Amino acid sequence: MFDFKSLVSSLLTKNSVASGIAQSATMLVRDLPQSEYFTALVEIIKAVSKINADTDIPLKERVKTLIYVDDKAHNIHAQLCQDFLRTAPGSKSYLPTILAFWHELANAYQICLRLHQSAPVSGIETELRLITTRGLHHQMRLIAWNSLRYLKPEESVWQQGYRFYTFAEDSGVARTPLMLYPDSTVEVSCEQLLLQGCMLFLAQTDNMLHREIVAVDQLLMLLCQGVRLEKMPPAIEPVFVLNLAMPEHPQPMLRGMAGRTMRYWSTSEITSRLADLMFDLDRNIPASLRALDAQLERTEWLALCEKLAIRWSDDGGKSLRKSERSLHSSTAGVHVGFERAAFAIKVQEVTPTDENAEEWKVNDISSSGMGMTYFGKNVEQLAIGRLILIKTENHPLLLGVVRRLVRQQNGTKVGIEILGQSPVGVSLTQPGDGNDSPKTAIYITQPNSRKAQRWFLMAKDLVAPERELILTAQGKSYMIRLKNPQQEFEDCSHSDFETLSKID
Repeated sequence: MFDFKSLVSSLLTKNSVASGIAQSATMLVRDLPQSEYFTALVEIIKAVSKINADTDIPLKERVKTLIYVDDKAHNIHAQLCQDFLRTAPGSKSYLPTILAFWHELANAYQICLRLHQSAPVSGIETELRLITTRGLHHQMRLIAWNSLRYLKPEESVWQQGYRFYTFAEDSGVARTPLMLYPDSTVEVSCEQLLLQGCMLFLAQTDNMLHREIVAVDQLLMLLCQGVRLEKMPPAIEPVFVLNLAMPEHPQPMLRGMAGRTMRYWSTSEITSRLADLMFDLDRNIPASLRALDAQLERTEWLALCEKLAIRWSDDGGKSLRKSERSLHSSTAGVHVGFERAAFAIKVQEVTPTDENAEEWKVNDISSSGMGMTYFGKNVEQLAIGRLILIKTENHPLLLGVVRRLVRQQNGTKVGIEILGQSPVGVSLTQPGDGNDSPKTAIYITQPNSRKAQRWFLMAKDLVAPERELILTAQGKSYMIRLKNPQQEFEDCSHSDFETLSKID
C-alpha cells in the first residue's frame, strides 16, 4: 500500500522550504496508485490545506502547484462522486471528503487572488483566469451538493462564489469561456457557472428525487448558454437578481432592488428553451437530453421540465398548496419506510408514546398533507417518495409519503402527502406454494382514502400485471389478480386488483 501519510508528513513539514512543499504535492499526485482513490484524496486535501497555511510560498509557485494538484486529482474526485451518487458499496463514507476537496481548493484559489490583489504579479494572467473559474466552479458544486442533501447553502458559500465572480468581472474575463481541465470537452465561463448555480437553487429542489436534481444540474449546462448577467434589469420578465456585495442567495426581483452590486438576468430565454424541449418530449427524448448522464424516462423528463417552467416563472414558482393548512402542534409516533410501516400496522404498535415520539413534531395539517419537523439524528432514513406512518393524539393512524425535505440546524422539515387513514395490514402468498412465507402489504379502503381511491401498497418485486395472489386479512382469504402498477414510490408500489374468489 502506498504510504501517503508518511510522504506528506515527511515532505510537508515546517522545516521544508517553499519549493520542497510544492514538489511534495506534485510527487503526491504524480505517483497515485489507481486502486486507492479515497485514501489518496484524503491526503491530497491535507496537502492543499498545508499549502494554504504556509505563507512563505511565492505566488507563482503556489498557483502552479495548486493547478497541477487539481489537474491530477479531479478525475479521482469525480470517480468518488460517481460512486457516491450510484451508492456503490462503501461509498457512503465518501461525502465529507468529496465536499472537503472542493472547499479546500476553493479556499486555496481565493488565497491566491487575495495575494495577487495585495501585491500584483505579472506573467500569470492566464493562470489567474483559470483558478478564478475553477474556484467558482468548486463553490457552485458545493451548492449543487447541498441540494442533493436537501440543505440550504450557508451564506458564506454564496459570498465566496460572488468573490470569485467579482474578480473575474473586474478582470474583464467573466464571459470568457475556457476549458476547466485538460480533459474537459466543453468550455465554460464564470458567468455561466454562476448562473447555473443560481438557477439550480431557484429550482426549489427540496421536493425532487436525487436523480431529478442531478438531471436539473446537467440540464442547466444547456439552458444557461448565452444568458447574461446584467448591471441593469432587463426589460423582459421574469427577472431574477443577486447582490454581489451580500452573502445572500439569488431571488426574484422585487421593487427597490437596485444598486451597483446587483446583477440581473431574465429567465425568458431559459424557459423558451424548456418549452422547445417539452415540445420534443411529446414525441421522444431529444438527442440533447439523451447525451446527459441522467436516469429519467421521457414522461419523467416532461414532468420535470413542466415543474421547472413554473418555478422559474414570474412569481418564482411559489405554487399554492392543494388545501389550506392549519397550525397544529403536537408530538407523533412515526415509522419511516414501507417495511417498518407495514410491520407496525400489522402488529398494531403505533402510538403517540412510541420511543421516537419526541423526535417528531407536527407543525401543521390539512385535508391532504402535513408539515412535520424531525429532530433525530437518523436523517438518512428520510427520502423523497418514501412511505411514512404517523399517529398523533388527535388523529387516526395516517399513512403518507414524503414529498419535501429541508435540512436545517434546528431540525429537518418534512412535507408529507397524506394517502389515507386507518391503513390495514394484509398478507400475500403465492397460490399453491405452502412453503412460501407470507409477504406483508398495506391496504387503505376507498372511504378512508384522501383521493377517494383505494390504495394497495406492496414490495416492488411482487407487483406484476395479471399476477394472482392470495390476500389474507382479518381471518379471511381471497384470490386476487393484480392490475397494471398505477404508481411507484421510493420503497414500494401501488397496484389495483380484482377479486377472483373467496377461499374457504
